[in-house]
Amino acid sequence: MEFKQELETGLLKQIGNTETTLKIKDVASKCRLLKTENGLKVELSYTGPNASKYLQYVEKHREELTNYLLHPDDADLYEWMETSHQTPITLKKHEKEKLIIYVSFDPETNIMKTGIADDNVTLKLGTSLMNIDISKMSRNEFKLAVYDMLLLADEIALAMGNEELRKMANIEMVKTYLSEIYDKYHDGISNV
Repeated sequence: MEFKQELETGLLKQIGNTETTLKIKDVASKCRLLKTENGLKVELSYTGPNASKYLQYVEKHREELTNYLLHPDDADLYEWMETSHQTPITLKKHEKEKLIIYVSFDPETNIMKTGIADDNVTLKLGTSLMNIDISKMSRNEFKLAVYDMLLLADEIALAMGNEELRKMANIEMVKTYLSEIYDKYHDGISNV
């Protein structure tokens, strides 16, 4: 939300969009791809509240929506790009950077976060890859979350063309390190 201060009263007045912004996942769930003689076309089949906002989103993000609907397995990548305000062009700017996957774990809250960082462990690209509470997960759920996170990191590395990050996303060490944290701090460990 954005606010501006009114000169006469000194009060803050809300400006801009007062509603939550639309997410690609929500819009895509109300769209379908149609085959035309000119190629594929995204058709919005939604007529409910705020339909005009959905239509504006479709017009503005037609290419991303087409890719999202064509490749549902890449949904996590598109959602991550949206949350971290990245585009294929901005990702390419990180092609030559030395990037790593970092892990942050708070033993008091049992919250584990992973993200993409530089050598100084400064979070890059705006948002985390994974943010989970390990105390609420079985070992298999945890393993699946780690696997999904590594797939997402690999997709990001591919999108930016960063070979160093791609190597990080595939290393066994990340999985081993995360599993050690899980084993050490998870109370009800099940060996499933």
